[in-house]
Amino acid sequence: MHILHLVSSNGVYGAERVILELSRGLKDIDGCKVTIGVIKSVQDPHIEIAEKAHEYGIDTTLFPCSGKFDFKTVSEIGNFIKQNHVHLVHCHGYKSNFFGLLASKRRIPTMTTNHNWLKWHWKLKLYRFIDIFFIRYFDLIITASDKIKEEMLQYHIAENKIRVIDYGINIEDFDTPILNGALRKELGIHENEKIIGTIGRLKTEKGHIFLLQAAKEILKQFKDIKVVIVGDGPLRNQLEAQARTFGIEKNIIFTGHRKEKLELLTMMDIVVLPSVEEGLPIALLEAMAAKRPVIATRVGAIPKVIKDHENGILIPPKDADALQKSVCHLLGDPRLSHRLAVEANLTVKMNFTSERMCKKYYKLYVELTNRN
Repeated sequence: MHILHLVSSNGVYGAERVILELSRGLKDIDGCKVTIGVIKSVQDPHIEIAEKAHEYGIDTTLFPCSGKFDFKTVSEIGNFIKQNHVHLVHCHGYKSNFFGLLASKRRIPTMTTNHNWLKWHWKLKLYRFIDIFFIRYFDLIITASDKIKEEMLQYHIAENKIRVIDYGINIEDFDTPILNGALRKELGIHENEKIIGTIGRLKTEKGHIFLLQAAKEILKQFKDIKVVIVGDGPLRNQLEAQARTFGIEKNIIFTGHRKEKLELLTMMDIVVLPSVEEGLPIALLEAMAAKRPVIATRVGAIPKVIKDHENGILIPPKDADALQKSVCHLLGDPRLSHRLAVEANLTVKMNFTSERMCKKYYKLYVELTNRN
């Protein structure tokens, strides 16, 4: 069975890491071949996922694209499907949905994963409505969130086509001791300083502004604190300016895009996910696997993973005051922080591994290919 994962990417973020984990697991199954196909924008090329896939020994191919809907790209994907005997196309995102459906010509099964429909910008709202039209023509639609499933049902997408499959991560990546002293020194963080960290693309729905608002108050109580914001995105300049306005810029570190995700995670004393809108963030599962105490907002599928004060702390979205109080509470109670971190790690090992995710996807692949 040859599976083509199709994606148009802006870097290696949550959805991309799901594709990589899924591909890593599938390529080890006898008789299963996996290729990650990257739709490469000529104007703004991002092939980071292909580079990461190469590190994992996963086959990749690039499909150049000169516009939003380049029909030459459709033709190239179609030729690849035919020449390489692809049995199933698995799409990720509105752009790959469009190209994948047209390229498959309904001759082979098609599946898509709806990682999340974002709506905070008018362009994203437009893309969502375009996707609503195309997504109903897929044989199966997967999501990691019941909330996203409910949203799709509101648009009269057939319920019998929708499956909910939890994301999973490779626990083995977190089993080896990770050294981060050199990275800590590079970032200018002293040994006695505590680190409040977050990982995610710098865009509105991730809620970084509320972390900065909380940090302003946290620093009044705890002086030896660094807030490390890992990731890049359209809001970086605005967030940096806001940190200067608050007078806390010396305590805020914007790392930009970094490859050392595990080293950065294990540096953090507390991981914060202040999202306004989410599906099931991979950064959450990774923080838990790394035995970090987590404070996250009660949005998307996060409450499915975090049970308040059992394996993490849940707060309302857009509530900087609640975030500040929760961070200060954990900073002042190391025993609670340790207990939450241990329970978080157990939660991921029991319920959110890449092995579990891959088995569920593979079962659906077999089901779809056997229909034809």
